[in-house]
Amino acid sequence: MVISAAVGGAAAAQTVDENLVLDTIHIIGQGGSEAASSYTISRGSSPKLSQPLLDTPRSVQVVTQRQIEERGASSVYDVLRTTPGVTLGTGEGGNPMGDRPFIRGYEASTDLMVDGMRSLGRTSYEAFNLEQIELVKGPGGAYSGRGGTGGSLNMVSKSARLGEDFNEISATAGTDNQYRLQLDSNFQLGQNIAARVNLFGQDAEVPGRGGIEDDKTGLALSVVGQVTEATRLSFGAYHSKAEGNPDFGLPMANQAWIDATGDTRFGTGTKDDPFEPLGLLDHDKFYGSFHRDFREVTNQNAMLKLEHEFTPNFRMTSQLSYIGSDQEYIVSRPTIVTGGLLDRGLRSGKRDSSTVGFNTNFSGEATTGGIEHDYAFGFEYSRDKLRAAGLIGSGPDGAGPTILPSDPFGFSPYDDVLYPDFTWDEYGLPTITRSKSLYAFDTLKFNEQWQLNLGTRYEMFDVQQQRLDEDDNRDDLRRKDNIWSYQAGLVYKPAPNGTVYASFGTSASPSGQCAFLAGGSEGAGACTLTDGNVDLSPEKTRAYEIGTKWDLLNDQLSVTGAIFRTEKTNARVQNAITGEVELTGENRAQGLELGVAGQVNDRWTIYGGYTYTDAEIIDGGGCPSSEHLAQIGA
Repeated sequence: MVISAAVGGAAAAQTVDENLVLDTIHIIGQGGSEAASSYTISRGSSPKLSQPLLDTPRSVQVVTQRQIEERGASSVYDVLRTTPGVTLGTGEGGNPMGDRPFIRGYEASTDLMVDGMRSLGRTSYEAFNLEQIELVKGPGGAYSGRGGTGGSLNMVSKSARLGEDFNEISATAGTDNQYRLQLDSNFQLGQNIAARVNLFGQDAEVPGRGGIEDDKTGLALSVVGQVTEATRLSFGAYHSKAEGNPDFGLPMANQAWIDATGDTRFGTGTKDDPFEPLGLLDHDKFYGSFHRDFREVTNQNAMLKLEHEFTPNFRMTSQLSYIGSDQEYIVSRPTIVTGGLLDRGLRSGKRDSSTVGFNTNFSGEATTGGIEHDYAFGFEYSRDKLRAAGLIGSGPDGAGPTILPSDPFGFSPYDDVLYPDFTWDEYGLPTITRSKSLYAFDTLKFNEQWQLNLGTRYEMFDVQQQRLDEDDNRDDLRRKDNIWSYQAGLVYKPAPNGTVYASFGTSASPSGQCAFLAGGSEGAGACTLTDGNVDLSPEKTRAYEIGTKWDLLNDQLSVTGAIFRTEKTNARVQNAITGEVELTGENRAQGLELGVAGQVNDRWTIYGGYTYTDAEIIDGGGCPSSEHLAQIGA
């Protein structure tokens, strides 16, 4: 059980006539106050989304600050696990731990952005400093760059608000020693400058998981100054740290369990009867090791942004960003082995990442030949550096105690385990990813009913995976690709508050695009550059979407619906005979999305959604290509 309380304070109070009745006024201010007070917002944070979301011909799902707070979400993971259309992975297959969303069936862990800048390092993000989370769905090559097969996710930080003073304090207390305190303060430093401070601290255990720790702290600062009437300068800084015990839950049934017990209640491992967690075990017990298992995550970001209005119809935004993270962990992977014993083999990782990025965007409005244009164009540059270190351990070995049904509780998380004493090796050589992009978008308004949205991006992608050969000489792998991506959408407005649209988009996924972070989920060898894939061209994705959006009840309630299809026709697959990686695979995901969010009346709000995704691997590389059949004389 969790009990939360919040207290808000303004800088000044006024005497109000209790008998005075005023009309309802909806105020949308600068700095994101719309997201703080509403379940819906009218526009996205990026100038590349030049139209209101109602008129944007693609699915854009926004989780506002108010939604985050009223859901009681403390992290981005909490937000995403209750967001339709997004599924979450963990550390399957030895992947590093961290936020790992899948959007429309495709990996999106390397398509996460902080204030519009891609964050390539795998980490876990907190929600205390978030104004909103934006999911732009469908291939986002033109919008966000390489990857983005199913979509991208942008975390928008809270920003200082000029002309406002407020202090908001929230506290949470719950069972299992849960305590959390959070502060959000905004204050004027002068007539044209404001600052905002967000901080939190959490001392908690994970409810129902046998004493697992989940302690966190964080601090964020934002300063905004109105330099002139046409120029604004913003600065933001962020730091958070989390310490706790990672937990993979109950061990799964497997063939070793069946051989030892004959018990098939928890599946037989077939497609129609897959293995399940061993439900006869104590659900409140931690099946890892308190002597060894831990996770520490540190994130730090900084941002400097300049906004200038040359004329009322032409503007510039330039942003310099730094995003850094480091984490180290050991996590038990409880597995049943021969004889029905519990093996607490481990997964471990120590990684750090840093991203430096720069973006300059120009946007404006113009009219040519009776056609109105809302346009945006710009340049983006980023450099990512990721390193990893290995575990050096010592201590007792062995599978561990029995957990056969005759003695299912003969086990303790304080038992001896492999590597209770350990050190980390030195960091290995880094993987460095550089990207330079030029992009342009334009929305052509022909009349009150018809609009055409067009966009393109040219990206120069360069990934260098540094390594040593057997003689400790440098033997780096490097892949460069020049990628064109496109999008187009046609919008019809049967009414001012409703749209019907059809859209098309493309994206590309080059080899090594996610710097060994996401395993094989993006195709064979996608994330680690190897001798077998370094010469492969990028995978290509195209997608189609038809949808409708309506703002109802005086624009307070948003209702959306869309059907979509995403196709990848040259996916990386491993040839079953030669073992080589080829661009001969094919997969697709298609489905339906429905959403509703907003204010029903003065007292009731609603948020809900439904997503159905039908995903299929059409060609997974099980058969050799005709080229290889010819080579082997078949």
